Amino acid sequence: MSQAPQPFPHLLDPARFTGTVDGRPTALFLLRNARGMVVAITNLGAKVLQIVVPDRQGVLDDVALGYDSLDAVLTGSPSMGAFVGRYAGRIGGARFTLAGQEHRLAPNAGAHCIHGGPRGARHRAFDATQTDAQTLELRHRFLTAEDDFPGTLDLQLTYRLTDDNALVIEHLATALDDAGPASFTSHIYFNLDGVTEGQTIDGHVLHVPHANEVLATGLDGIATGERVSLNGHVHDLRSAKMLGALPDIDLSYPLEAHLGNEARLCAQLRSEASGRSLDVWTTEPLLQVYTAGQLGVAEKPDVGKRGVRHRPRSAVCLEPQWFPNAPNCPTLPQNVVAPGRPYRGTTVYRFGVTSALA
Repeated sequence: MSQAPQPFPHLLDPARFTGTVDGRPTALFLLRNARGMVVAITNLGAKVLQIVVPDRQGVLDDVALGYDSLDAVLTGSPSMGAFVGRYAGRIGGARFTLAGQEHRLAPNAGAHCIHGGPRGARHRAFDATQTDAQTLELRHRFLTAEDDFPGTLDLQLTYRLTDDNALVIEHLATALDDAGPASFTSHIYFNLDGVTEGQTIDGHVLHVPHANEVLATGLDGIATGERVSLNGHVHDLRSAKMLGALPDIDLSYPLEAHLGNEARLCAQLRSEASGRSLDVWTTEPLLQVYTAGQLGVAEKPDVGKRGVRHRPRSAVCLEPQWFPNAPNCPTLPQNVVAPGRPYRGTTVYRFGVTSALA
């Protein structure tokens, strides 16, 4: 008879996240299922800061990079665990034209706008209600006066933890007046071997089975609208690859045979060391893969939970979303949200275990 896993001793303390940002209250919420899995989320940026799941021996550990206090979130990497919007990725030149009108955005990545700009979702305190032990509902209203994107956009976001160890993320974005582009994604930093000093994802195996191309990028990593075949490409992940054998990845993988409202498998991540696995399912048409090559390279150390310093390649981000810089690229699919044309999306991060190799 198998024993229940021992409780994880380092759960985040909600008391350390109580405060205000821009006059709005902040808090930390813990979602728990019947199998011992725990997910910790702060309403500041709707950030997932901790995910506790078992390894193949049933031992629970934390597999998401994050911070252990409100102050650390405010001074750390703004994308860490965030729900990104109102437009994920880079928009070249911090400007775009829609219906003949140019819109200028606030640059926050050199001359460009990234992840919604300096007033994007990752910097904002959402309204939040934990409706039960396994569900957190969040809301935010995007205003043109705050982020320069056209139109007022209401976002409803739900995090739901299932009893088969899946974190389900569902969003609904509704335009209240003018039309505007939108792309949302989850920016969780995963390490299936746990969050410890010096741990990397080099021993992880990644498979992206339904992507035959990547988006071409130009100066500063801005998508040009062109596509590059993965035939012969060093980052062809149509067969599973060990990440330690590959150069850093920060690439956009368009997903073939996109099914719209029906979520489909887009990525599989495995660790032989821990036996943990992660399958990613989504309704979004593109997967951004980032092996955190720029994490912790600034002069000031980026220090996470239990004093662990975040380093390059200490995690991998698997970010389903729409096409970066699409508002400037007529050749790429556009996602314009307008009154009567809402934007729904679902991403599922499903955790499991694999047997040890013989």
